[in-house]
Amino acid sequence: MKKDILRIKNGTVELMNISGQRIKTYYNKSDAQRVDWYDEEKKSIQVQLTNGKVLIINSSCQVIKTIY
Repeated sequence: MKKDILRIKNGTVELMNISGQRIKTYYNKSDAQRVDWYDEEKKSIQVQLTNGKVLIINSSCQVIKTIY
């Protein structure tokens, strides 16, 4: 099974394939500190920002929930 990889580069969250090619950019405001899958099947992610906020972002790259 092919897995995609989440990575943070200069505070920007990117989805990469196993060959290292960028598939999409989920978040690009340069303050992401940590990223993990929220629901891997639906391709939604959870991003922790440097100010402590946590964003839930769907597969369309829209913020659907903010946790303070």
